[in-house]
Amino acid sequence: MRSFSALLPMRAVWRCGFLLLGTLSLAATASAQSRHSADAGFDAQAFAHSQRRTYEVQDFSDRYRATLEIEDNREEFRPGIVRVFARGSAKPLIEVASPELVLDPDAEAGKAKGKVHELPYARQSVLIYADFNFDGIKDLALMDGQNSCNHGASYKVYVGTAKGFAPSPAFTQLAQKNCGLFKVDAQARELQTMNKDGCCWHRSAVYTVRDGQPLLQRELVEDASSAPGLAQETRYRDQGGKRVAQTHYLWDDRGSTAMVPHKILLGFRLAPAGKRIVVFASEQNGQFGKPYYAAIDAQQQVELLYPEGKGETFAYDAARHTLSFVRGATTYRIVGDAQGVPQRMDVVTRGKTQPLALQPGSAQGSLQAVAQALRAAQAAAAQ
Repeated sequence: MRSFSALLPMRAVWRCGFLLLGTLSLAATASAQSRHSADAGFDAQAFAHSQRRTYEVQDFSDRYRATLEIEDNREEFRPGIVRVFARGSAKPLIEVASPELVLDPDAEAGKAKGKVHELPYARQSVLIYADFNFDGIKDLALMDGQNSCNHGASYKVYVGTAKGFAPSPAFTQLAQKNCGLFKVDAQARELQTMNKDGCCWHRSAVYTVRDGQPLLQRELVEDASSAPGLAQETRYRDQGGKRVAQTHYLWDDRGSTAMVPHKILLGFRLAPAGKRIVVFASEQNGQFGKPYYAAIDAQQQVELLYPEGKGETFAYDAARHTLSFVRGATTYRIVGDAQGVPQRMDVVTRGKTQPLALQPGSAQGSLQAVAQALRAAQAAAAQ
């Protein structure tokens, strides 16, 4: 994916986290009653009679410690229990049982790694201890299973308070509905998530924190099944006491924005500001599809994409060397020379024509290339 602001490129196969746990519950303070929780698939009786080994989670806090008790066999996924304690206490604050734990292969001398949080598509450990809501108090994320994308690691999140920890459904949702735990950008005070569905749909999102809760600021979606083959960015802002969304396509010549390759059939820049115009076709199943027109601003945002609505079509006039289309009350017309090289662009509104000059040397491609793509798309649609 193309990076926008803090979003990261995420286009590899997701690798599951290394320690996968079941449902958890946490006491509010170190002195509270211990909480015990077990995933529905956990067989406590069988686990009690199995050969087991206990690992200390490597130091993650001056106030807390944790252990991982897991069946001692060679299976990749094994039943086990994770326990969290206040330091100096033998009574667990948290006791979580799961039918599927994966022991960190780096575990040695009775130690298991904690706070491993490598992104993207890398390992994440059973326990992450960091400040998620930027209030200066460290919070706790405990892996509760493989409920995220591609059977990957998911987490329950508890925010730190003056009295201990409090469950946070909002932060937990971010760690359940995406691929693994969110990334924390302390400098930007942002949280970053990633989600995917197979090979052909990716979503990255950035959240800020308001009143202690995550607040969606922007998201980038790549969908290879969409006809234009361009990524869509949505930004959210406050307006009149409401959250307002604004969505637009993004263009990137490097192809890092879209999962679908595209070929520029015709392009130029308008004088004097240099706004870019391209007519392109996206590759679908080894073949290039129907052409699209895009007007692109300096931030690589697509200000106008055509066609989008039902019934929208281009009109190519070979005799006059023009390519035109209509959107609302406005006609857009690209005028070329006898070889189809763009010479100018006309914008016609209510009978009034405004000719737009091209920046010298900016033209590429030809109207004939667009016409050929239009014919190929029509032939493919007729099959």
